[in-house]
Amino acid sequence: FYNSLFKTENQHFAGGNTEWEERKLGKFAKSETRLVEILESLCKLNVLNNREGYSGVKDIEFKCQELAEEHEETLENWYFHKQNSDPDLLHWLCFDRLELCCLPGHFGKDCKACPGVDRNFTACSGHGECDGDGSREGTGKCQCNRGYVGFMCSNCDADYYPVAGKCHRSCRGGCVSEGPKGCKECRKGWISDEEKGCVDVDECLEGNKCLGEQEVCVNNEGSYSCECKEGYARDHKEKVCKIDVNANDPWIRPDIFLRSVSFTALFVLISLVVWLRSISLAVFAGFCLCLILYIELWLDTDSFFDALR
Repeated sequence: FYNSLFKTENQHFAGGNTEWEERKLGKFAKSETRLVEILESLCKLNVLNNREGYSGVKDIEFKCQELAEEHEETLENWYFHKQNSDPDLLHWLCFDRLELCCLPGHFGKDCKACPGVDRNFTACSGHGECDGDGSREGTGKCQCNRGYVGFMCSNCDADYYPVAGKCHRSCRGGCVSEGPKGCKECRKGWISDEEKGCVDVDECLEGNKCLGEQEVCVNNEGSYSCECKEGYARDHKEKVCKIDVNANDPWIRPDIFLRSVSFTALFVLISLVVWLRSISLAVFAGFCLCLILYIELWLDTDSFFDALR
């Protein structure tokens, strides 16, 4: 209504002779012609300057038109008789005549004060919403924001300290400040330290935590976990660590690499023996050959390298 009123304030009768029309028909500012124009565009979103603020209201044009038709006579009464004495249409219509609204910080049929407002504070201490705030409905009970409790949302929840910051995960029974030093008590898995507050316990140092084959202990905050060694994956059915068949193999296996190096070195050594005709080099080459044959024929290289992994 205000937007339509503003857009028509500089208009006049369309006949062309404004002076004669106003003398015969009255001022356009309070004419029925202007009121008809206002009511025709009253519930159209395109006349609103802040239409984005109503984007979440479903069927707003239909609801507005329905309300306008229901109270058309009341709107006409204000337009013709109350504009000067009660220029605030919203307050006159919604608060005084229809009794649908309350002032901010008030609720219910009698517009009672929300918790805190009667003590000259913000409703719900500014940390929550008063049920029915601004309407003739609701209970007036504060629905507190996260971290606040109480009748007026003026107290901190048990797991929050006064500035409503979340307590550190090591805290048990609340905290008085941020971080592990602000804990009232430490949770299981942490111990209290005079300088650092609640400090994580490294359970892996205690030993005998992970007894499964190919398992290693991994310390976590407040606890620990048993993980498979590198190259192994957990079989969730048997609950054991087995060789990970999907693991990425190196570009060359360690045993093949060492075998290639040893045979290359032996070939170079024998070449030096032939070229230099050295007895000591020949003895050393013979020893190396025996060692290589022993490794190739008798040593289980597969189990040896698996053990290293």
